[in-house]
Amino acid sequence: MVSLALALAACGERKADATQVAARVNQSDITVHQINFVLQQEHNVRPDQSDSAGKRILESLIDQELAVQKAVELKLDRDPQTVQALEAARREVLARAYKERITQGAPRPTPQETRRFYDSTPNLFSQRRVYSLQELLIDAPPARQDWIKERLARATSVDDFADALKAEGLRYSGSHAVKPAEQLPMGLVERFAKMKDGEAAILADAPAMRVVFVAASRTEPVSYERAAPAIEQYLATLARRRAIDDNLKALRTAAQITYQGKFAGGPASAAAGASAPALPPMSPVPVQVALPEEGSSEPVRLAMPDAAPLPRAAGSAMDPDLAKKGMGLK
Repeated sequence: MVSLALALAACGERKADATQVAARVNQSDITVHQINFVLQQEHNVRPDQSDSAGKRILESLIDQELAVQKAVELKLDRDPQTVQALEAARREVLARAYKERITQGAPRPTPQETRRFYDSTPNLFSQRRVYSLQELLIDAPPARQDWIKERLARATSVDDFADALKAEGLRYSGSHAVKPAEQLPMGLVERFAKMKDGEAAILADAPAMRVVFVAASRTEPVSYERAAPAIEQYLATLARRRAIDDNLKALRTAAQITYQGKFAGGPASAAAGASAPALPPMSPVPVQVALPEEGSSEPVRLAMPDAAPLPRAAGSAMDPDLAKKGMGLK
């Protein structure tokens, strides 16, 4: 939709310098600048692949241009839903451009800050553990939850607990996953570090009860040298987010915002009327660090919470999105 917005916005100004024209589609030109713009968005293209990628992008732009021309011919650019979508895309692009401008001057973390983060989170690095987790998602009516918690406290193993659930006619589903500490939400890293093999934790109790057993674990520390690039990236991204948050908070303070209609009273009233159950206080920012094998030339990478979800372990139902929801993270 953003591409369509840009394409429609360019209608009427399609004549370009002949040396920059890559293709002519009826009376409109597709330029090298357009190709390069799209190419810049594809961060995984190597320099030696730029020519082939450029040709592929050009063919895609030709198809897009044909569709745009036909849409304009059919006056779809005047359709109320299309106009609304184009305006939404325009607003999104402008808001993103402003946020990028805000973060251009965000400071990079110093070596002292990087080291301080490493030392302050030993359970992610110097005392890092890899967990073999067994999860049970239990259909737990409110009237049975106290019994489930009491029985879990007496369980000697996940099998013992599962047998007890069966005997009581409580339905559940099970899964297994292997997760290092950095793939847990930050709010749970300390909690799991204190758990011994065989112990269990309740991560959510509504609408279903989510119980996770630490079936086994092993210690696999990560040196500061391997972790430093990931920490630097994490702290830099966090600084950019804080800059955006602080800036928007200042803009809100300076602006005149009036909630009207059913939203009168502001966000507090809207939240009070919501039917969704309240979540626990938001935990510190989750951190996901992809660590290469020892001796590998691949760098350590860290992804912020809104990055693409990590792939599931085979046979696991513990995908990060569901886990975050159940653990009180937004």
